[in-house]
Amino acid sequence: MSKEAYLDLLNQKLLDNEIPGADQMVDFYAEMIEDRMEDGMTEEEAVATMEDVDSIVEHAKADRPITELVTARVKESHENAVKKGHGTLWMVLAIIGFPVWFPLMVAFFAVLLSVYIVLWAVVGTLYVVEFAFGISAAACFVFGFGVLFGWIPIATTLVGWGLALVLGGLFLLLWHPICALAGALIRLIKATFRKIKGMFAKSKA
Repeated sequence: MSKEAYLDLLNQKLLDNEIPGADQMVDFYAEMIEDRMEDGMTEEEAVATMEDVDSIVEHAKADRPITELVTARVKESHENAVKKGHGTLWMVLAIIGFPVWFPLMVAFFAVLLSVYIVLWAVVGTLYVVEFAFGISAAACFVFGFGVLFGWIPIATTLVGWGLALVLGGLFLLLWHPICALAGALIRLIKATFRKIKGMFAKSKA
């Protein structure tokens, strides 16, 4: 496929799916192709290494707010009903079913929001615990110098510095595992909610 054909197809798919910023996205992928051609690839080779157009569109749709995706799916459902001659029936069912589908929709988004907040709270808690070790270690170390002013006995100073070593050791020991765990959780959050949003982000042919 030529560069022009690839970009034209991408632009058309973005417009068909009402993706905002289509021109900027096309320009971005055009620059990527040009960069690869400057590195020695032919036009066809550069295009062949690019992401599939449908995949780009799916990702772009999934990056839109979920409320916008739901609205688009409802609009698409109504348009399909109108095309089949069931537009009036669709509206009647939507109105009659409002006491059922609206509370369910609110509950669905409330659960999603709660899960989203809880998962990010777990990530935040991991870092809070980690930095608590570091701050506590520094505080115990500084506290030990109180012996120089006669504020605390030498025994207390030794205990404080001992705690500083233990807490500082825990800070260093847990830094990489906590960062790895937090990173894994962040990727899980993004992948999970991208999957959920993908349920509503169905590309048009």
